[in-house]
Amino acid sequence: MATLLADPNMGSDAEWQAAAGGAWQPVRALLSAPADLVPGLGSAGGRAIAVQATLHGADLPQQPRRGDLLRWAGTSYRVEMAEPDALGLTWRLGLARTS
Repeated sequence: MATLLADPNMGSDAEWQAAAGGAWQPVRALLSAPADLVPGLGSAGGRAIAVQATLHGADLPQQPRRGDLLRWAGTSYRVEMAEPDALGLTWRLGLARTS
């Protein structure tokens, strides 16, 4: 996973901040936009999560939690879901765009 995150064609520079505040921490992230639509939100549906990000756990000073922020390409996203992999080496985050 470290190789994928370091690859300039796969990983992206981003910044993470704990919900409690503090300094923004530089991180590398693999970003994707899920295609799962939530039924019942109008004829076009709606996305439950705007973006998913995978982060290397060693890049974070603490475990990510709901309410933390990830800033990428000038846009801030709020962590809605944080799930570690089976070994706890990476975290998959479900992100919602902030206003």
